[in-house]
Amino acid sequence: MPSASVVPRKIVRTSPLNMVVARPTETLGEIAALTESLGGYLETSNSGSLDAAAATLTVRVPADHFEQARAEIRKLGVRVESERVDAQDVTRQYVDQDASLRNLRAEEAQYLTILKQATTVRDMLAVSEKLSEVRGEIEQQEAEFHALSRQIETVSIAISLRAEAQAQTFGLNWRPLYQIKLALHEGLESVANYATVMVGILFFLPAVLLWVGTVSIAVFVCWRLIRWTGKRWLGWNTDQSVIKA
Repeated sequence: MPSASVVPRKIVRTSPLNMVVARPTETLGEIAALTESLGGYLETSNSGSLDAAAATLTVRVPADHFEQARAEIRKLGVRVESERVDAQDVTRQYVDQDASLRNLRAEEAQYLTILKQATTVRDMLAVSEKLSEVRGEIEQQEAEFHALSRQIETVSIAISLRAEAQAQTFGLNWRPLYQIKLALHEGLESVANYATVMVGILFFLPAVLLWVGTVSIAVFVCWRLIRWTGKRWLGWNTDQSVIKA
C-alpha cells in the first residue's frame, strides 16, 4: 500500500474574489463563458435583473488553468477589492480512501470466488448477502473518492460582483444614491424600532393594570383585616374623638 510520503501531494484550493464591475449581471455571464472555454463549469450563481447592483457566482476551473482563469477574470472588473487563495493538503485523506477502495474490491473478488464454489442454496444466499453489502460500501467509497478527486483536479473560485457606485465630485468620492439609501434605511429602522416598542407597551399594558389592581386589592384586604383584628381582639377604637382643652 502506498504511503502519503511517496504519493504526490494532493491539494484542494479555493479562491474567494470580490470585484467592482460596471454591470454585475453582464459580467457574470462573461465569467461563465470564460470558465467553460477553459474546461471548467459554473457551479452556482445568484443574480437579479440586468441592472442589478450585485451578483455572485462560484465556478470551478481545472487546476492547471487556475492562474490563467484568475488573470482573465480580473480583467473583466473595474478593480479587485479583495482576493485570497486557500490551500488544504488532503494527501493523507486521498491515500486512505484509495486504500479503502482497493481493500473493498479485493474483498469483493474473494466473495465472488466463494460464490462460485458454493454448493448449497443456503451458502449461496449467505455469500450473496455479504457481496451485496461490500458492493454498497464500494459505491459509497467511490462517490466520496471521486468527489475528493474532483476537488483536487479543479479550483473553486467564489466571486462576488458589485456595481461601481462612486462618482467624483470636486475630487471627492461622493456617493449620493448610497447615502440616500443609507439614510432611508436608518430612518425606516428607527420607525420600526419605535413601532416595536409601542406595540410591546400596548401588549404589556393590560398585564401591568392587572398587576396593579391585584396589588391594590391585596393591600386593601390586608388593611381591612388588620383593622378588624385590632377591634376584635385588641380593643382598638377607630372612632376619632376630639380632645378639648
